[in-house]
Amino acid sequence: MRSDEGSYLVDGPVLLAEALLAGAAVRSVYVESDADRAGVWDTAEAAAAAGAKVREVVPGTLGKVLDLATPQSLVAVVGQHRRGPDEVVGVATDAGRPLIVLVDVADPGNVGTLVRTAEAAGCAGVLLVGACADLYNPKTVRATAGAVFRVPVATCDGADSLLTALREGGVRLVGTAGEGGRAPEQVRLGGAVALVVGSEAHGLGPEMIERCDHLVTIPMEGSVESLNAAVAGSVLAFEAARQRRRAPASDPSGDPTTVVGHNDRPVAAGEPTPVAPTPEHGSATR
Repeated sequence: MRSDEGSYLVDGPVLLAEALLAGAAVRSVYVESDADRAGVWDTAEAAAAAGAKVREVVPGTLGKVLDLATPQSLVAVVGQHRRGPDEVVGVATDAGRPLIVLVDVADPGNVGTLVRTAEAAGCAGVLLVGACADLYNPKTVRATAGAVFRVPVATCDGADSLLTALREGGVRLVGTAGEGGRAPEQVRLGGAVALVVGSEAHGLGPEMIERCDHLVTIPMEGSVESLNAAVAGSVLAFEAARQRRRAPASDPSGDPTTVVGHNDRPVAAGEPTPVAPTPEHGSATR
C-alpha cells in the first residue's frame, strides 16, 4: 500500500492528533469497537470532521495489519508527502541550517529517531541515501513521535544523486568516522552543512568518506566499542545547535567566525587548531 497507493499507516490517537495538527492528508481511520471513547474515539471524530472516513472494526483486527509489537486500537491511513532532494537541500540553504544525511541506515527505529532529532535540534531536514529503512514503515513513523509530519525528508538512490544536490546547494559534508576524525566541537557545523551518518553495521563506506569535506570522530571512554547510529547523529545535530547559539548575531549564516576548540576554548584566527585525543574505541555510527 505504501508504494502503490502513496499512503502509510499511523498508529494510535496521539500520532493521529499530531497528523491532524500538522495538516497531513488523513484519508481514513479504523477503530476497534472496544476502544476507549475518551482516548480514541474523540480523536477519530476530529479526523472525521477534517474529512476522513471513520470505520469501526472487530477487536484484534489492527494487530494483524500492523507490524508492531504493541499495536493500539486505532490506525489511520495518511497520504505520503514526497519531496525531492533538491527541495530539502533548498530548505537547508535558505535557512542556513544543517541536514542529517543517513546512508544505508537500515533500522526503522534509528531512522525515525533521527527524524525526531532533526526537528528537536533545529535541522532543516533529513536525506535518506541508499538502503535506508522506509520512512513510512509503521515502526519508523512511530519512532519519529510526530516529526514525520513536519520535517522535510527526501530519498536519494545513491551517493551520486546526493552529492549533486548538495554541491549545487553549496552544502559542506561532515561525515562520522570510527577513527581519524576531529572531535565534533573542533569542526564548523554552522550554516548549511550535511551531517552524514553511516550504516549500523559498517559505518560510512570508503567512497563516501572520501567525498566528505571533514570527518568527525566522537571521543569515548571506557570499553564501549561504538555508538548507536541514532546517538551519533544526535550528538552531531545538537553540537551544530550549540555552535549556532554561540555564533555572533551579526553572522547570518550561523557559521562560527572561529573554530571551536577542545573544551569549548575558541581558537583565534591563525592559531593552530588543537588536535582531538584519539579515542581508544569507537565507530561513531554503529
